[in-house]
Amino acid sequence: MQGIGANRRKRIITEIALLCLLVFLIAVDQITKYHFSTTMELGDRQTVIDGFFYFSYALNKGAAWSFLSGVSWAQTFFKIITVFALIMFVALYVYCVKKEYKWLKVSLIFIISGTLGNFIDRLFIGGVVDFLSFVFGEYSYPIFNLADTFLVVGMIMFIIYLLFIDKNAIFKKRNDSKEV
Repeated sequence: MQGIGANRRKRIITEIALLCLLVFLIAVDQITKYHFSTTMELGDRQTVIDGFFYFSYALNKGAAWSFLSGVSWAQTFFKIITVFALIMFVALYVYCVKKEYKWLKVSLIFIISGTLGNFIDRLFIGGVVDFLSFVFGEYSYPIFNLADTFLVVGMIMFIIYLLFIDKNAIFKKRNDSKEV
């Protein structure tokens, strides 16, 4: 009986730790966005590593790479899509809690925090604050923020889980020996 109680405590502590991670990621995202939006003018650029990395303050009123940024209905559309995505990711997280899929839960925390971080911007300032800018030779990568990074990291973890870790993963090494 004590094992069941200890197991339950461990699960509760894990969920609290993941909730703290979620809050931390959102807070770091919002603090950095606030910092750049209050210390730089829109369009300003500060050199971090000349010819490679810059802080560039931009307000993205579209989706990735400013997709649909000039369309009047885009912000409403993105808000609605975001709400549906959040519901889906939270529902998947709840399912993962029941199944105790740790790797998948962490990936979903990153995805949810990134989604919420950008959603907060859309709700309160009508666009997403971006400030990280990289240049590779002649190519300037689109400006992005930490929430975008959390989304990408979460999606990479999610894909790795589905391809390699899940018991039904496509590329999981199978043990062909039969146990007696």
